[in-house]
Amino acid sequence: MVTALLVDDEPLANARMRELLAAHPEIDVIGVAGGLKAARAFLETRSPDVVFLDVEMPGGSGLDLLASVPNATQVVFVTAREKYAVQAFQAAALDYLVKPVDPERLADTVDRINKQVANRQGLPENASERDDDEVEADEAASAGAMRLDDTVSAALADTLASGVVTVGDICWIESLRNFTRVALKGPPRVVLFRRRLGDWDKILPADSFARVGRSYLVQIALADQVEWNSRHETRVTFGDGVEPLTLGRLPAMRLREILGGTA
Repeated sequence: MVTALLVDDEPLANARMRELLAAHPEIDVIGVAGGLKAARAFLETRSPDVVFLDVEMPGGSGLDLLASVPNATQVVFVTAREKYAVQAFQAAALDYLVKPVDPERLADTVDRINKQVANRQGLPENASERDDDEVEADEAASAGAMRLDDTVSAALADTLASGVVTVGDICWIESLRNFTRVALKGPPRVVLFRRRLGDWDKILPADSFARVGRSYLVQIALADQVEWNSRHETRVTFGDGVEPLTLGRLPAMRLREILGGTA
């Protein structure tokens, strides 16, 4: 049984989430909190497997609760606003659901919660239960690296749908643990995918994409300007409209090595 805490300042939202989770008998809702203070008090005495957490609440943000969440507890953000997605995944959230929560989308989240709990408990995980994007990445890797004019499909982070991108349009990729932010040209945009950086690294052409530190992949040929702003910050631009990439000291040192400079 997977235990869950619901945290939302709207009683109807908590009631709706409890109703949706009733379709998943393996999830046992052991607590409901209407704010951060009540949630902190609950977490002082109980350690649920997962917290379904709203972001915007009176008296603070759901992000402020993370310091009180036990390390073994997964967090799924549930909010009406998509703008917090990047912050949520940077905080290592397991998933991010947008209200009104779609039952099919929630089923996907519950499946991921079950896998995480099983892994934590050391239970064997069937190979057929691996994420579709992992299987696709391995198949592509075994078939050989992709070319720049190839297209690749990956699951989007906030829906059940997949996004299709041309490999040559990828400017940079940033790791957010189980997710990645992918900056694209033509048209310029940043897309959040449910795919790990290592899976991208397996399939992208090694002669075009470079691993810059632990958290970034960069298509070197598309970088049109590198600004070494300080020892701790380097800004890489990729043309009109593409979101620049800001690197810390160690990734910047690696980039200098790749570009033929000195660290």
